Amino acid sequence: MQIIIKTLTGKEKPMNFELDNIVIQVKQALQEKEGISVEQFRLIFERRQLNDESRLSDYNLTAGAVIHMILQLSKYN
Repeated sequence: MQIIIKTLTGKEKPMNFELDNIVIQVKQALQEKEGISVEQFRLIFERRQLNDESRLSDYNLTAGAVIHMILQLSKYN
């Protein structure tokens, strides 16, 4: 299934995943493409943060869904 990742720079990148993929797998693929550590960003879909251990199917994603990357703010800021 193709989903759209809206990156930190606002670019939309189509990526293919299966509904049984877990969120951390998506984040790891983004780390490879964007060069940003998985600890440095969160993924948001329909105003909900995606939990690293959850499956994509847990969020009722459909083909063409847009997931937003946002910076993970440090608790020390």
